[in-house]
Amino acid sequence: MRSRFYTKAGLDRFLSLLETSPKDSVTVYMAPASFPKYAGSLALGVEYDAHVSEIRKAVENKAVIDNAKKYGTGAGIFWSQLGKRIVLPPFPIAKNEVCEGKFDTSVLHDVLDRKYIIAVVLVNWGSYALGVFDGVSLVECKIGTGYIHKEHKKGGRSQKRFARRTEEQKKDFLRRVGNRIEESFGGYLPDHVFFGGNRLILKPLIQECRYLQTRTDKILSHVLGVRRADREALVGILTEINKSMVFTF
Repeated sequence: MRSRFYTKAGLDRFLSLLETSPKDSVTVYMAPASFPKYAGSLALGVEYDAHVSEIRKAVENKAVIDNAKKYGTGAGIFWSQLGKRIVLPPFPIAKNEVCEGKFDTSVLHDVLDRKYIIAVVLVNWGSYALGVFDGVSLVECKIGTGYIHKEHKKGGRSQKRFARRTEEQKKDFLRRVGNRIEESFGGYLPDHVFFGGNRLILKPLIQECRYLQTRTDKILSHVLGVRRADREALVGILTEINKSMVFTF
């Protein structure tokens, strides 16, 4: 097994190649809540028994399971004698579907081609970048910083005093970011919310932000990898958001 990332354009080309598949092919779409257990209930014609057995084994692969959990978007499975692949798309698959015969790529095309409203929250300690994308257009943007003391290593009372101050600074910073999210995103109803930066910040940030509290079902589990929460990262983040992961067996 091997894996690779595809950009949106790259996955479009990949799907075009799949559309020339032979007639012994099986397509399976699994919604996030159904992956991987839906594979256990697959019921196809006897001529596809070998495919079903291989699919059930493939979706239990640790690397597939771990990355499917990170993405939280379900999976598209394309299985034939000439090629066996599992695709983790950038956005969620809505329902479970099975197709026998030539590959059916229509569900993934719908996922990729839909025009989404996406809210993006990038936060590291001391900096944040908030944005709303309407399709590919950045229609809302807020960048900010906040001072947080670095860890004090001398020990004793001084260390404890600095630790308390740092914790208060972190709480104040998260409250400020939460307020900025309310101000910047309040007029939007996003299809999805993406978080990026320090993954340990997300949970306490949600506790400080009612906007996020009321939209936890919109927050995708895919944490975006960004080194700096700034405008440059925000402007280029759609490329990262639109990446798919493909496993080939």
